[in-house]
Amino acid sequence: SGVLEKAKNCGARPRPSLWRRLLHLMLLLVWNGYAFLGVLCTIWIAVWPHVYVCPSVTLDPNNPMFTPFIVRNEGYFAIRDVRFSCAVKYLESPGGTLIFGLGEYENRFGNPKQVSRIIDRGEEASELLPFSEMEHNEFRNADIAIRLEYRPFRLWPWYEREELHRFEVKRRGSYWYWFPQPINK
Repeated sequence: SGVLEKAKNCGARPRPSLWRRLLHLMLLLVWNGYAFLGVLCTIWIAVWPHVYVCPSVTLDPNNPMFTPFIVRNEGYFAIRDVRFSCAVKYLESPGGTLIFGLGEYENRFGNPKQVSRIIDRGEEASELLPFSEMEHNEFRNADIAIRLEYRPFRLWPWYEREELHRFEVKRRGSYWYWFPQPINK
């Protein structure tokens, strides 16, 4: 009875019920689960590569195929073994439409050219389209797709990423312009 008197005098609280303890444990697990998912999403966003392809200034104003395309790495880590290949869906000549390939783009890409061994974060590399020999052909517009292949992670050398970027070229006055287009159009 002396121990019980001391416990009452020291302000000892009664033990919470089993249900209350289980509820507290479940809330703690849910809260920690959300925190863990938030950390995973943050790491995923930081590590995942952000690579963009965009046209540069045309080197020959009469031939839009002499346009270098820029591969820009805006991610936080370097990308490796960057390869660039291109496919033409159609070319429209002044007399009509010439279709070079039927079906999806994936079946018509040529041999990829090595753009760069490593493109570090914030850096860019450029590559000329592989159709620059078409300088004497006249056409009104063209529809092309560029396939970019690279390895985003040094620790996983077997993992390779592939992206498609589609563009249409149109003449406005005396200038050619490349316009990005959705892939699934």
